[in-house]
Amino acid sequence: MKFWVSLVAAVALCGSVAFGQPADGQRGPRGGMRGPMMFGPMVNPADKVPLFGDNLENADFPEGVWYFDDDKCLCANKDAVIWTKEKYSAFVCSFEFNLSEHTNGGFLIQSSDKDNWIPNTIEIQLLDDNGQEPNYHSCGSFYGFKAPSKNVTKKPGEWNEMIVFCNGRSISVRLNGEFINRINTAEWTDPAKSPEGTDIEEKFHGRTLASFEPYGYIGFQGLHGNAPMKIRNATITPIKNADASGEGWEYLFGEKLENADFDPEVWSIDDEGVLHATKDEVIWAKDKFENFVLDFEYNVTEKANSGVVIQATEKENWIPNSFEVQIFDSFGRDVDMSDCGAIYGRCAPEFNACKPAGEWNHMTITCIGPFISVVLNDQLTTVMNKRLWTEKDKNPDGTEPYSWLINKAPSETENAGFVGIQGLHAGQPVAYRNVKVRKLQFPQRPRPQN
Repeated sequence: MKFWVSLVAAVALCGSVAFGQPADGQRGPRGGMRGPMMFGPMVNPADKVPLFGDNLENADFPEGVWYFDDDKCLCANKDAVIWTKEKYSAFVCSFEFNLSEHTNGGFLIQSSDKDNWIPNTIEIQLLDDNGQEPNYHSCGSFYGFKAPSKNVTKKPGEWNEMIVFCNGRSISVRLNGEFINRINTAEWTDPAKSPEGTDIEEKFHGRTLASFEPYGYIGFQGLHGNAPMKIRNATITPIKNADASGEGWEYLFGEKLENADFDPEVWSIDDEGVLHATKDEVIWAKDKFENFVLDFEYNVTEKANSGVVIQATEKENWIPNSFEVQIFDSFGRDVDMSDCGAIYGRCAPEFNACKPAGEWNHMTITCIGPFISVVLNDQLTTVMNKRLWTEKDKNPDGTEPYSWLINKAPSETENAGFVGIQGLHAGQPVAYRNVKVRKLQFPQRPRPQN
């Protein structure tokens, strides 16, 4: 059986992992605000795999440069990067590294361009700097941007362990058992100064970290400066869609829609378990849900427009009394708060992870209290912390929600509510299948004794 642990467990074990919100109300690169996400989507320990595969089969690198030595340590004989073949938005990555004297390398994340990676990548520095004062070139620094809080690098020849927690825009670095650096790229909107007012290295002034999509390739820099480095046990545990085949999952509407409120003239389920609608009417689950994970697949036609309704306090007048996770034919679009994966009218996805019309997409929606997250096709695209939406007619980034949504400020809305799926909206059909839900239970804090 696969056991699921939320990022709550990661927080308890490893410290705060937040999908960042600018504390001063600054805007993200697409205009959307990203709230602190202490409760993330599900992380499955069974998904932990070698970063590049057992035999580098999942890696891109120049032939003959990177190799495993007799001790299964990853080594390079030239200054060239080894990259993952896949892109990642949210993950836990761990590895050990052994530095020689004067080693200067890097762990590279969120790279959008493998060929011109230096200005298009976030580098976490790997450096022989034992005993030195930390700066923005030190081991564990966000190279050129932010220094680590302390120097805990071991001497050359000793093994160091680094764990990098990346939850979209929030990145934390743990080195040799201590958290030494954190960054929230949404806050880095000045090309020359950090949010704290410290200088950014001049060669990085051309592009702000806030302009990066929190999504990209992962890699290691090779034999830089002719000082070798060894790497071993490099693994990644990506945050991705739920596996709804395990214990605790049930069909949201029942296998034959027996747990749903709907018009049988509108909604039906075929012999293959695919849901269809003939009109723009919502099918509702009979029960209310508060803390839960909803997992499903959907298939849009061209220009289709639907949605998954959550936290609805009214079924009849649901539009201003709920939140909608948008389902839309958004493939290839520059997404905004009306595109697929958005909290409609309130919070845009960070990037586009949609498949073309006619293909099945996989979406997981997690609701824990005021926190809502969306994973689309194994990529964390959207996170909303309702507590930050304190005005009913203005989003934290200054954009205005659509007028028909305005009722209460999201921070004032209830977290428990009905869940449903919008029907044949805009005349273009959308099909759904494997719509499953898992309720989440959290231990109660003990009451203080008098």
